[in-house]
Amino acid sequence: MANLQIRLEDSLKLQAQNVAESMGLDLTQAVRLFLHQMIRENGLPFRPTADPFYSEKNIRHLEKVVDDLNTRRNTVFHDLI
Repeated sequence: MANLQIRLEDSLKLQAQNVAESMGLDLTQAVRLFLHQMIRENGLPFRPTADPFYSEKNIRHLEKVVDDLNTRRNTVFHDLI
């Protein structure tokens, strides 16, 4: 039987252990399940996606909104009650 060693932050390991334990597993069993699923699907058992908040289009929009606020364009200011 082979050994697998990985380096990760202590907090990540602890959080992963807590999730695994909440499902009645230890971390070794959870990693083994992940690897079996990876083999079954011939790829990752989840679809990695980028957070759309950080997309180039959204960043440009946010920069425009900030510029509009700083120059008081396209904004309506209301007094707070």
